[in-house]
Amino acid sequence: MPGLAHLDWNLLRSFEAVAREGALGRAAKHLGLAHPTVARHIQLLEEQLGLALFDRTSNGLVLNDLGRRLAQVSQAMGEDAAQFVALAETARKTPDGVVRITVAELLAELAPTLLAGLQDFSGDRQRVFELIVSAEALNLLEGDADIAIRHMRPAQQELLCRKVGDLPLAAYASPAYVARMGTPTRATHDQHWYIDGVTEQRFTAALKSLGGLIPPSRIAFRSDALEARSAAAAAGWGIVALPRHLGDTDRRLQRLELGPEGEQLTLPIWVVARPSVRQRLLLRTVSDTLAEGLREHFAANFEE
Repeated sequence: MPGLAHLDWNLLRSFEAVAREGALGRAAKHLGLAHPTVARHIQLLEEQLGLALFDRTSNGLVLNDLGRRLAQVSQAMGEDAAQFVALAETARKTPDGVVRITVAELLAELAPTLLAGLQDFSGDRQRVFELIVSAEALNLLEGDADIAIRHMRPAQQELLCRKVGDLPLAAYASPAYVARMGTPTRATHDQHWYIDGVTEQRFTAALKSLGGLIPPSRIAFRSDALEARSAAAAAGWGIVALPRHLGDTDRRLQRLELGPEGEQLTLPIWVVARPSVRQRLLLRTVSDTLAEGLREHFAANFEE
């Protein structure tokens, strides 16, 4: 019969309660509903099924044979529903579980350090952190990940977004490159060679924001892999843009000044989470820890 696949669960709950309690009044009290509401639910259920489930007697409703068989099924459904709610409540409150975090390569090494305080190696808890290092913006709404650390705010308004700081970038080259080509200046920057990404040309875009253009013909090497770009710069291919927390500690490279004095290249950093973070304790804790840790990291290391 059309519509049976879309039966209202409230009707089934009322039926199960009446079958179990043996009377409309007791069922209504158990459910916290008015007596007429439960009676209406039974009537609607029978109308939608096209079947009578009760015999109407002077003593009230009495289950017929079909009603008794369906009552057994509805009781099992009620028990499954209770287990469903219990599991959902446990997931909402438990500090354990699996958290999938996606992050770009340029910030990948920070995440394990920031989350170390949340791990418990006592064996009593089971927390698993999966770090997905990817240049792609994985779809959090479709469950590709729970939390993301991104360098741009996503367009999906349903996501929870917090800007946690601006990641300073700088230009770097090997001493051998500088010895060969000279130190770049605003007047000579278009005579130098550069290293940038393939799918995203962040260096080109960032330098453009500071008033400097990189001619496409001056890109000597492209890669989406951060380590490959760093290695190319160390090998003397040209100038590369790196996060300062990586470039300043790379002994193969030296920092260069390309932008106007007092201005620096930056990437805005966002901690993004899917809406379920509000309900699940573990996800909320991880999201807050990452956001607070990144804010502190940027404030402590990049105040200049």
